[in-house]
Amino acid sequence: MAKSIQNLDKGYQNEISYQQKMIKNLQHWQSFFSMIVGLSILLTYFFVHQNIWLFGAGLVLGTINILIVFIIGYAIYRGQQNVSVIVERYDELIKAK
Repeated sequence: MAKSIQNLDKGYQNEISYQQKMIKNLQHWQSFFSMIVGLSILLTYFFVHQNIWLFGAGLVLGTINILIVFIIGYAIYRGQQNVSVIVERYDELIKAK
């Protein structure tokens, strides 16, 4: 019985640390795509009157990356909710001991 509780305890701790690591990874990706949005704004600004293809590429790239940043932000939000639920269940497990 004590061995299964220890395994369960270790499993919760591993899951919490894994989820937090993945949220941090998503935050890095969100920063990367935010930087790409900035580059697309620069493309759009500098090539508005010179090259229509680069201007259009900047618009398309910016639009797609803004959507990606929002989607990743939502995934981070849901991931943090998931971690808080796991932590609450872990706390209930600790109190039940």
